[in-house]
Amino acid sequence: MAEEMLSRGEGLTSSLDEHLETIVVLDFGGQYAHLIARRLRQMGVFSRIADPELFRPEDEPGLVGLVFSGGPRSVSSNHRFELKFKLEEVRVPLLGLCYGHQFIAQTLGGEVSPGDRREYGMTSLECDPGSVLMAGLPQRQAVWMSHGDHVTKVPPGFRRTAWSPTIPVAGYESPDGRILGLQFHPEVSHTEYGAQILEKFVRMCTARATWNPGSIRERLVERVRVEAGDRPLFLLISGGVDSLVTLALCIEAVGNQRVTSLHVDTGFMRWNESDAVMEFLRGLGFNKLHINRAGERFFKALEGVVEPETKRKIIGRLFVEELSHSLQEIELDEGWMLVQGTIYPDTIESGGTRNAATIKTHHNRVEEIEKMIQAGRVIEPLSELYKDEVRELGRELGLPGELVDRQPFPGPGLAIRILAHDGSMPPEGYLDEEEQFKSICASYGISGAILPVRSVGVQGDERTYAHPAAIWVEGPLDWDKVLTAATTVVNTLRTVNRVVLSPVDLDKAPLRLEAHYLMASSVEQLQRVDHLCREATAHLGEIWQMPVVSLPLLDSQGKRAFVLRPICSRDAMTASVYRMEPNLLQEMSSKVLDVPGVGPLLYDLTTKPPATIEWE
Repeated sequence: MAEEMLSRGEGLTSSLDEHLETIVVLDFGGQYAHLIARRLRQMGVFSRIADPELFRPEDEPGLVGLVFSGGPRSVSSNHRFELKFKLEEVRVPLLGLCYGHQFIAQTLGGEVSPGDRREYGMTSLECDPGSVLMAGLPQRQAVWMSHGDHVTKVPPGFRRTAWSPTIPVAGYESPDGRILGLQFHPEVSHTEYGAQILEKFVRMCTARATWNPGSIRERLVERVRVEAGDRPLFLLISGGVDSLVTLALCIEAVGNQRVTSLHVDTGFMRWNESDAVMEFLRGLGFNKLHINRAGERFFKALEGVVEPETKRKIIGRLFVEELSHSLQEIELDEGWMLVQGTIYPDTIESGGTRNAATIKTHHNRVEEIEKMIQAGRVIEPLSELYKDEVRELGRELGLPGELVDRQPFPGPGLAIRILAHDGSMPPEGYLDEEEQFKSICASYGISGAILPVRSVGVQGDERTYAHPAAIWVEGPLDWDKVLTAATTVVNTLRTVNRVVLSPVDLDKAPLRLEAHYLMASSVEQLQRVDHLCREATAHLGEIWQMPVVSLPLLDSQGKRAFVLRPICSRDAMTASVYRMEPNLLQEMSSKVLDVPGVGPLLYDLTTKPPATIEWE
């Protein structure tokens, strides 16, 4: 059960790791704490997550380094973390990232201030190539930021090692080079030299590569065998990569006859996808498959529901109820275990560690599922893995490329890609920053409008629920200009966490807000638009995922606006915007107009962070 404990952010001390050189990641609630630990393991050193308020260095005999993660709190708040040890007495290398960078600086006598300007996504830094972590690296680097507060003065005797035009101290180090801080995230793939920076820290901690976890496949097959014992296994198959890889893993672990799977057609699948999934799996030899056509029940339960968290929880509850109903017909033996394809980003965005903020509740983390977990009836073999590792595991299990390389699809399906709304206008305060927004747009030679809807985001490790803003340009599309403008907007305004590109001038043809609910007709319309967009971009392997979102906004002809959200990513923890060829974008915008009732196709220009991949 060690992996399960690790995935929940609990400390581990066992005979497995007592004698291993270990770098401990103190989890202050950051969205990337486990990503840091995974990167360190990939570099050949064992790493684990620990609670900063419970951790004692003397209890870790193999300790060779400490990392302080990011987190959603402000170091200036009244909810400051209290450690059981003094930083200056720790003798191993210590690296603070984001919140951890600020926490260390303030604790040792530096100064931290709230930022007049926030930074989310890609930022350019100037670095001291003579510093410990930057040695041999370029002086100017592109890094990934996600913060509001920042260090304004280093602790006494320290020196700064990185800075930007808006952040005076983006990095520092102690006189002996043992204590280091970085405002940015070297652990994410979008930081240009992040891997080299972390590698330098690891080599400070140990000169040896002592950790070799071996094959992911062998470890997880054994884990499923141990946790399952002689009990039958039952899976809910959504049609996404995670659940399908989990199914293959379970069949390899305990055999086809002990694994039963159920696909619940909620009515929120993509165009003809439920039938395609079942046919595909049977073709691969998975014969204990069942399908439950439950769309009518889901639509009825979600009638009139608009709040995103409520939608997710209702869908999760209905999944469990459909599971219970279907089991009466399937007749599984008593003592069966539920197996879920939950991966790490699902648990961390649901507030999966004690200090983490809830970004959105995953359907695998609703109350009914949590009760089953507490009762010891749930196995989650992928809970340590990220999407790229899940894909690699699928390949090791022999699954075909068209399955493991398909774009991720959320368990709640298109239900969270319809931005439900009751039609009521938001409070006037949502336009408080409109003048500042238009000033930013004017500085880039573009126009814009703040939209009267809201979408979910993650800014500085905290969940946000703010407004998207739309911008539009005259003449040819200049990707550099619109993406830079989008970054400036979300880093400057507190009421906006997402920016979209409009194909039309919204001053001349404004969008109006209208009630929009989860109904069969709205889902079918989204299915058609989504299908057309996926067909047109099927040849673009660089696109990692491309949600299509139905908005509660209509144009002057009463036609609905949609959003295209193509992104590039590796593990779903960060994402950059895919720069689509303008002619293809224009072709898609024209094609979707052939679907009855469909209007402008907006294009999401926002990285993750500050915006999540999905809009809800």
